[in-house]
Amino acid sequence: MDIEIELKYLLEDTDVAQKLANLLTQHNLTFSEGQKRLNNTYFDTPDLALRRQDIGLRIRTFDDGSKEQTVKLAGQVIGGLHKRPEYNVSIDAERPNLSLFADDIWPEALSINSVANDLVPLFTTNFSRHFFHIHCPDGSEIELVFDQGEISSGERYRDIYEIELELLSGDPQQLFELAQHLFAKFNMRPGTQSKAARGYQLSGIYQRQQAAPDNSEPAPTLFDTQTKNLRIDLDKNLSIPESFQVGMQQCLVHVQRLVSEFLEEPHLYTLKDISDTLALTRHGIWLYRDYLPTQQSEQLRQQIKTVLTELSWVKTATQIKELTKRKGSYRKKIEKNEELLATLKEQRHELMNMQEIKSLMLSERFNMLQLTMLQFAIADIHSESIDTKLMDLAPSWLSISLDTLQQNMPAEKAFSTTDYINHHQKVVYSLLTGSWFGRLYNKDERRQFRGPWLDIHHGIDELETLYFLKHYLQQREQKPPAKLVAWIDDKVESLLLALEHTRRAAFVASPYWLK
Repeated sequence: MDIEIELKYLLEDTDVAQKLANLLTQHNLTFSEGQKRLNNTYFDTPDLALRRQDIGLRIRTFDDGSKEQTVKLAGQVIGGLHKRPEYNVSIDAERPNLSLFADDIWPEALSINSVANDLVPLFTTNFSRHFFHIHCPDGSEIELVFDQGEISSGERYRDIYEIELELLSGDPQQLFELAQHLFAKFNMRPGTQSKAARGYQLSGIYQRQQAAPDNSEPAPTLFDTQTKNLRIDLDKNLSIPESFQVGMQQCLVHVQRLVSEFLEEPHLYTLKDISDTLALTRHGIWLYRDYLPTQQSEQLRQQIKTVLTELSWVKTATQIKELTKRKGSYRKKIEKNEELLATLKEQRHELMNMQEIKSLMLSERFNMLQLTMLQFAIADIHSESIDTKLMDLAPSWLSISLDTLQQNMPAEKAFSTTDYINHHQKVVYSLLTGSWFGRLYNKDERRQFRGPWLDIHHGIDELETLYFLKHYLQQREQKPPAKLVAWIDDKVESLLLALEHTRRAAFVASPYWLK
């Protein structure tokens, strides 16, 4: 058995093989290179008995006609790093022979004899591979490959155009260092799905065979909205370092899924989800700061801050979107002024420069950010808190976040619109703390406590949108429409009354983590 440890990246570049050779030479790395053609057929049962166990089975045909049968068992995929057991045997037939593998490699729940009888080909991956066998100065060996071809199932196909870095022996850190060199040279992003996973999707069978959802608690979102957002799900028995790494893994996986969704189908709210998830990640680093390496954690927080700054325009674009969307509460008021509506839409389109956004998603700095998150997610964090359980500290973190709100937004003090806007970030920080640790506690009690604070968060969001609109009108050369200004003022006054009532109710609620 081999344990396959590799990084995968999807490319958007040209003349890749020559650039790779030049890059390795530039960094004085010793390597040999070559090319081969690989044709692979993947097999499973009609009811996907292997896929349901996260097992991949293929027969690979090489240039000389020889064949190899491979099975990859369930492993771990975090942020483009793939780690899973792999078994390979030579074979002469076109159909798999599972008896060539040892009996003890299979999960107990799998009936191998039944599976062997029912195997059918589902899809193929056919590609050319340009490979580089690299000898690192510390003795580690890495295989760097560039694959170009396609995945096909029936009449459907999907392109393969990617780089893989596999650690053959030695220190995994060498993989990360080589990846950093690649970031500086290529437009690329982590590949979180294997060729096999993409093949199953392409075949269409996997989606039809997926089990119906159970009745467990739905995955919460960053702010419990209805958008596709993050679920941080921590176990009560985790230690402090373990809980941070689990949370970091979930944040990273979610960011990369959202990036993939955005590049396939650009949407403003997906960008907002990316920004929100990065904010949640950064907040987690701040929460755990006393238990993390100071220099590395501060570096990661700064990397996230840099990207969040580049995405800061998303908030303004979202506000304009809320003002102009057809079924929004503002549209009826604004559409009476056609010139204003057109100007707002034009400004939103100017903010959302697709080429600049795509460049960011494929950039060196964004790839470095994700690689640093990955290193935190898998590293051995040496800390005196290694034996301290999460539940020893989570209640304190939640109480501190509530105390901060009580000190800065006391129920007995009347708040103005400006007060709420100025304190919005403190509400967000408190909600982020709850997003990290809330699922450790009773669902109903948690939702009852968070509900008013979520209402306050959304209410301040609306105040900020109205403030943006009023400020926008005041900056224009034309005199603002009197009826629209009066409507904004009335809306702000109503929101302010609702926020005041909700804030008083929020402080009366009993904290769920103290019950």
